[in-house]
This record gives sequence, structure tokens and C-alpha cells, in this order.
Amino acid sequence: MAPTTKPLASIRIIDLTKLLPGPFATMVLGDLGAEVIKVEHPDPMKDMARFSPPFVTGESGARVGGLYYQINRNKKSITLDYTKPEGREILLKLVSTADVLVESFKPGTLDHWNLGKDVLQSVNPHLVFVSVCGYGHGGPRVNEPGHDMNYLSIAGLLSQSGEPGGPPLPFPIPFADYIGGLYAAIGVLGALAGRKRGEGSFVHVDASIFESIFSLLHLYNCARLSGMDDFKKGEEVLSGFYPFYRLFKCKDGKYLSLGAIEQKFWDNFCDAVGHPDLKESQFAGIAYVEKALGMKTSMSCSEINHVLETIFLERDRDEWVAFLSSKDVCCAPVHDLARAWDDPQVRSRRLLVTVDDPLHGPREHLRSPLMFNDAPLEIEPAPGPGRDNDTMYRALQIDEETLKRLKRKRVI
Repeated sequence: MAPTTKPLASIRIIDLTKLLPGPFATMVLGDLGAEVIKVEHPDPMKDMARFSPPFVTGESGARVGGLYYQINRNKKSITLDYTKPEGREILLKLVSTADVLVESFKPGTLDHWNLGKDVLQSVNPHLVFVSVCGYGHGGPRVNEPGHDMNYLSIAGLLSQSGEPGGPPLPFPIPFADYIGGLYAAIGVLGALAGRKRGEGSFVHVDASIFESIFSLLHLYNCARLSGMDDFKKGEEVLSGFYPFYRLFKCKDGKYLSLGAIEQKFWDNFCDAVGHPDLKESQFAGIAYVEKALGMKTSMSCSEINHVLETIFLERDRDEWVAFLSSKDVCCAPVHDLARAWDDPQVRSRRLLVTVDDPLHGPREHLRSPLMFNDAPLEIEPAPGPGRDNDTMYRALQIDEETLKRLKRKRVI
């Protein structure tokens, strides 16, 4: 079989999602070649993401919310109000042709519209039905609203952010939302793989955003199982407090990151900066590591940090990065975002791809990090609302007069 950059080309996905987690999940699947049909309300103002700044504006004056534009690429768009009886029947007809349906409503919402799991299964016994929601379809928080920061708060991660002794700090990107969307996409792939093996019955994938982020607490759970139950901010191994995994200010006021976790990288670093005496003090101050390894260090963590901080002030950042990299040390410059776009690795690997858009002109997109046989995945720009109405509704054998009537009634 010839290699392809569209491994999901035969898969049809109905996308009923809004905002970030669900649309990100379907974007990932669309990048992989699935036919993603985004079902939007006939009134585009019903989707706040489409008209949330910052905007992407074309020469024609057409504009769309920037995040919406970025994460709804590789999709088709139809407009349909499936809360109305006629719209509901059309949606179910479309569902009967699909492999996957992804929704991101509060649990119970689809049941309220008579579009719940049992109804979907009755029209498509082989459907993969994915629900992306905050806390999953069970538990005491099932009906609570939430956003990224709320999930990170309950998972305990925000308590570990910021400087020791200072207040918690939100993450600069909606980390939980992205992880939740990614797990939803993984759930789709798992269900489709099962179907390919002959496990072809209806599957409901419950993709909780909170549970997705909670599932990443391996390092904390490892420490907890080792008897550590009081997690003080800054004391976790990768918190950035300890010298082997830390940010250092250089002579020019810029910062670099040091990631000398493995013994060989720490040894290389100590030799490079002229302090082989620090090799045995890599984990100084981490009580449970010192105990487990039977270590005794002559210097405290704070003392080692002070020594290294003084050393790093002797040279400019880029000079340090070039020197340490030549000594096989894991280090990197701390870029500001404006500089990140132009990093040689970004440009060499073409992580930014210019895509021609008939509505908004040429625009740069972040390409998928996946490549198949060295070929990047293709990108088509996000559609305007209802761009594919004619094609999709005619394929469902809805005649012209009916379409006109449904449009007058704001069903489509």
C-alpha cells in the first residue's frame, strides 16, 4: 500500500463541538485526513469563538476569531439548528452516514433534545460517540460548569505554580483544554481500531477534561506512594528550584534553561563550568532522593545554586548555549514568543506553513507535529459558516424547495 498523509481519509466525523477542547480534537482528526463536518447554528453569533478577538481579517473585510480560524482547519461546515424537530431529523440522517460523532455539551443536553446515546445508537449501531466535557458523565461534579483553570485547580497543579511562598499562577496556555481534546482524539482512534478488528458495535467514549489532566500526575503520585504527602511548592524534582533543572540568568540579562537530569549530562555540565566537585551533589536537598540513593552532600541546594548563578553571570546567554551544547549538555535559550517563531529548528522543519485562503488571504498555520514518511499533513483553511450546505444536503437527498423552506424557518 502506498504511504499516505491522510490515514483517516475514509472516516466521516460529525462535529458538534465549540470553544477549544472539542474543536481541537476534531482538528487533530481532520489533520489526519478524516472528513470532519462541523455543524454550526444558522446564526453564527451563537458561536462566541467565531467572533472572539484577536481577529483574522481578509482584504474583502471578512473576519473571524483567530483561535476559531486556527483550530477549525481541515473541516467542512454546514449550518443546522438540530434543536428544532426538522433539524433533528436531518442531523440523525447525517449521523446514519457517519463513523464518529463528537460533542462537547454539558451531560444531559443531548438527551434533552432527544439526541442522546440510545437515539444515536438506534440510527447508527456502529457509531463512535464521543463526549468531551469538564468532569465526565458521573461523579459529584458532573453538572458543574468549568474551564481550563478550574480543572488545573482541582487537580492540584496550580498550587505548584509560581514562586515558593508566592500565589499560584495560571498557565499561559489552556493546557487542560488541549490535553482533554488530545485524549478525545486518542479515544476516537482507539475505538476505530477496535472496529477494524471486528468489534463493530456502538461505542461511547467519555472524555473528561479534568480526568485527562489528572492522569498526568505521575511524578507526584510516585512521590506520594514513596511516603511524601506534603507537596510544598518548589520541592518537586522538576519544579525549577534544583540546580540540575533550572533557569539561570546570564550576563546580558537573558535566561537559559539547564536540563541535566541524567548523571552523564550533569557530569558534563560540572566539567564544562570547572566544578567537577559538584558531581556528587546533583540531588542535594531532595530528601527522598538522597535517602533512596544513600547520598551525603557537602553543599546545600541553595549554596550550589548561588555558585552556578555567579558563574552564569560571566557570559552572555547565547555564548553559554553555544559552549554548553558543544559539551553535550542539555541547555537552551529562553526565547520570548516573538523570537520563537524564527528559531532555526522551527524554520528548518517548516512548523509554520502558509496556506492560501480565498476568504482571508495567505495565512500562516502551525502544522501538525506528525509526519508520515517525511511528508507533513495537509492543511485546508477553516470554512465559512455553511460553506458546504449545498453539497452535504443534496447528498442527503433534500430537494431544493425543502432547503428553501428550511432556510426561511432558520433550520439551516
